[in-house]
Amino acid sequence: MALFVSIFLILLLIRLRINVSVAIFIGALILGILTIGLNTFERMFLAITSYQTIRLLIIVISAFTLGFSMQELGLLKRLSATISGIVGKLSLVILPAIVGFLPMPGGALISAIMLTDLVRRYEVKSEEATFVNYWFRHLWVPIWPLYPSFIIGAMVVEVSYLKIMAACYPVTVGMILAGIVFLRNYSCSTARLSGSKVKIMKNLILSLYPLMIVVVFAIILKIDLVITLPFAVFMLYLHKRPNTAKLKKILKKTLDPKIVILIFAVMFYKDLIEYTNSAQIFFNHLKELKFPTPIAAFLLTFVVGFAVGIEISYSAIALPLLTAFTGIGSEFVPKNLMLVFGAGLLGVMMSPLHLCLILTSEYYSADLSKVYRYLIPAGIILISVVWITYLIC
Repeated sequence: MALFVSIFLILLLIRLRINVSVAIFIGALILGILTIGLNTFERMFLAITSYQTIRLLIIVISAFTLGFSMQELGLLKRLSATISGIVGKLSLVILPAIVGFLPMPGGALISAIMLTDLVRRYEVKSEEATFVNYWFRHLWVPIWPLYPSFIIGAMVVEVSYLKIMAACYPVTVGMILAGIVFLRNYSCSTARLSGSKVKIMKNLILSLYPLMIVVVFAIILKIDLVITLPFAVFMLYLHKRPNTAKLKKILKKTLDPKIVILIFAVMFYKDLIEYTNSAQIFFNHLKELKFPTPIAAFLLTFVVGFAVGIEISYSAIALPLLTAFTGIGSEFVPKNLMLVFGAGLLGVMMSPLHLCLILTSEYYSADLSKVYRYLIPAGIILISVVWITYLIC
């Protein structure tokens, strides 16, 4: 009950146009006070000073710095022009999907920045631009082994990455289908692009090399994003040598106190859900109400994903409670894990606490309630694909 009260309060405060960071902090305090009393304040201190929170803060700020730097130094404009020249308006879909291979908190902001000129050129409404960028940025979450949710999921059920990918690919298929349904006039209409193929390739490399550095370091060399992202920023600055005015402009955008508070709030709330065992209590209530196990597993994972708004939540919090349902090792049941991952991702994508949704809607000055006019039907399509796959397999 305490978990539901906190979720309801957060949504109510956001509806009343209270800053989302403040809303989450208040919701977390209510959850804590209703469950562990005054110990809530001790948990708050431990959560916001933890290594995980500081690491997340560094990654987010570094990601923002890289994104805004690529924008201010002309790389994103070059990339957008090149991709747009090759595939036309379809670039509004392709660019977020490319960035989606880089699992970084708030990463949708980078692709949102990349799409700025294209959104203006094609006169895309801010709510539609928010949905397209946000949705296609997250296509690969269920099947890409760089995402923490994927890695933790594989560890919990004790199977290989390939088995996780083979089990969860229908979720990505559902994401793609749901996105495509809402794309109108996004055909691959080739625009005029002057220059030879060599010049086009050069433009792509010069536009993407900071992201290529991240890919090489994070994927091939397996170096932490805490090191990789600042290094990519350093190499970009070494190449472009921005002046003091540019640096001030970039830092002004990057060091936003609201973002810092938001990260602290989300991590505090996540910590409380884990510490108070709210997810387990909720699942026990579902079983007491005689819910069928697949539906109970689906609801638990969805609520956890929706409440926390971070992909890692459903694999770190809900999945360990559901190993009897998903199986472990030789008893692994692929379709059951697919259902859990689908439910968790749906919850995260629908959550108003999701950093990517918040940041993208703020960047495009979109009305969040109107963004949900796209998100809710897309979510229905996604989960329909997941459930149909589950029932026929």
